[in-house]
Amino acid sequence: MLVVPIHPGQVPPLELQVRAGVASLLLFEAPLKRGAVTLPEDEKRLQLVPIDDGSLIIVPITDLPEETQVPLSVETGPGVEPLRFTLVTRPDAVDLQVRVVKSEPSADEAAVSALARSLLSTPDGRATLAVPQRAADLQPRVSRGQAESVLWMERRFFATVALRSRKKGTSPWRLVQARLRATLADGVLLEWPAHLFSGEAGAIRQRHILSGVLPEGSSRLELALDGEDSPGAFQPLPLEEVRTHP
Repeated sequence: MLVVPIHPGQVPPLELQVRAGVASLLLFEAPLKRGAVTLPEDEKRLQLVPIDDGSLIIVPITDLPEETQVPLSVETGPGVEPLRFTLVTRPDAVDLQVRVVKSEPSADEAAVSALARSLLSTPDGRATLAVPQRAADLQPRVSRGQAESVLWMERRFFATVALRSRKKGTSPWRLVQARLRATLADGVLLEWPAHLFSGEAGAIRQRHILSGVLPEGSSRLELALDGEDSPGAFQPLPLEEVRTHP
């Protein structure tokens, strides 16, 4: 299941993994109108089959070459930003069925925002709870991102992420979205955008607080950090608190 961002035009497109001869099924909440789905005009490697129930079948005729990303745009209604996807071929994975749903506002958004801002104002935003640092190279030799701490409140969590520039005089890499992915009890993957709260950017470092609710029965939680044009790779986050030693 894929929860789409509220403003899809402000974040990188969502990735869909396809493979030659394998049908990938996308399920939308409402039927798609004729002409709602578009590929580049000269794209002949992909077959699109819209279904009346609001689903879309994608069948690649050939595998897409490595590093190739084919843009796919889907109009879901008047006055709504189109959904943006990129189609890729990976050697080890393929999306057979993806349910696409809209992001809904959180009922406790005000309380979540207040706590996140409080964590940003604490030294290093650690709140005395931390996990072993997990790093992700955002741009080779330029920036580095680390999940420094995770605070759990039942199934709600707050993760502190620090972005650091590796190059003197270069501002920290700009984070535009954080995505979460959980493995549910039935093996289904759920991907959704985290609530993102950003602190002030320093000369080489900026901290962010990411918040989300872990679905009940999940066995794995992962985090990806996205730039304006560069979606990040998922990295695991622990499902339990690890306290720092004094």
